[in-house]
Amino acid sequence: MTSGYTPRSKKNLDRRVKRKSTLTQRGFACIALDRPKDGVNVGHTLRAALGFTARMVILANKDEAINVRKLSTDPGRAYRHIPVLEVQDIFDVLPQDCVPIAVELTDQAVDLTTFVHPERACYIFGPENGSVDPGILAKCAHVVKIPTTMSLNLGMTVNIVMYDRLAKLTRNSST
Repeated sequence: MTSGYTPRSKKNLDRRVKRKSTLTQRGFACIALDRPKDGVNVGHTLRAALGFTARMVILANKDEAINVRKLSTDPGRAYRHIPVLEVQDIFDVLPQDCVPIAVELTDQAVDLTTFVHPERACYIFGPENGSVDPGILAKCAHVVKIPTTMSLNLGMTVNIVMYDRLAKLTRNSST
């Protein structure tokens, strides 16, 4: 009597190994805001996250008056489509193998125009009236800056960085 078990042929195993992903692009991006104070900018950030397919938004030590469910600058209600985490420490919820990148105007920061975005990244932005906390900067693998003659609005900065990521990853995947 036989058990009915037949080993898979080598041909079938090879076909299974060669299967390609159906995803259009590899990796993911998260957006983190350090101490956001203005709901308008949080809304613009959520809208950018939804538009540029960020996988998560982290709000660290946000102003208590900000209610992500009632932001006029987030008409798409991004919180219904992507996770929005409200935390004390960004690094407590950073996904595994995700590269933390601070976006800050410092002399040591790499110019965004030449920056190569990692496959899995969390972009960390400081508050509207200040800079990314020095403790956070020390933990980041990279610090990038947008080469401008003045500081930009937080919501605008998030959009520029996310667009740069999309443009470069799209360009690099087609070559």
